[in-house]
Amino acid sequence: MIAVHADEAERATVAEFFELFKTPWEYFHAGRKTGVLICSHDGVPQNDARLVLVFGGGPTPFDTEKGIQARVQGPNTMLSYKGDRIPIYGRSLAFGHCPEADLRNESSGEAAMVRFNTTGRTIIRIGYDLFQEIRHLLTCGQPEANAKIPALEIHIALLRDLIVGASVPLVEIPPAPEGSKFIACLTHDMDHVGIRNHKFDHTMFGFLYRATLGSALDVCRGKKTWRQLGTNWLAALKLPLVHLGLARDFWYQFDRYLEI
Repeated sequence: MIAVHADEAERATVAEFFELFKTPWEYFHAGRKTGVLICSHDGVPQNDARLVLVFGGGPTPFDTEKGIQARVQGPNTMLSYKGDRIPIYGRSLAFGHCPEADLRNESSGEAAMVRFNTTGRTIIRIGYDLFQEIRHLLTCGQPEANAKIPALEIHIALLRDLIVGASVPLVEIPPAPEGSKFIACLTHDMDHVGIRNHKFDHTMFGFLYRATLGSALDVCRGKKTWRQLGTNWLAALKLPLVHLGLARDFWYQFDRYLEI
């Protein structure tokens, strides 16, 4: 189980993040056993987790306790991780040069992550605020220059790698069935439920134009058949009856979904 120690203001973002990283989790409770503890709060509480991940883009009491020397980086820093680029939109930290670091500042080459191993336990300090970054990606999005970078998925991949790399069991619902490379989701876009909802507005007059004059012009251009023209003109003639409830609303199709 993953436990999260975060500020109250981050809780909505934490919940949304785990809607995407589909694995069991809970908020941290003192005295409750957990395999992984994710901290984005200033302090690291007493715990017995096998893996502790301490996120933050600024100095914390944990850094002082461990004697970590970090250099604060301004916003819009680019990190690199196993060949992927991770844009960081808030503050981040550089922990100096370390040849074994997987996560680095792209421009300086300095480590953005430091690791402490003790008997049966691993503590990793990651130099950015995970949930602040997730909130930015979900609410503000990315600039065009970074549009090709799947930043949120890389944040999840990094977290997954750290957990699996510490030999902590991870139960995760994959985004595609086993043996498949991807999954497709068919959606239906609906602009209007029924023509009866529109009286003397742009939608109704637009329909009348397209069904009558617009359809006639389309026949002349070879875009519609005479049969389609007749169907559209008949619909236009029925419009008063539809509004009076004497004819079926030809835009209302809910009852035919299974047939369609």
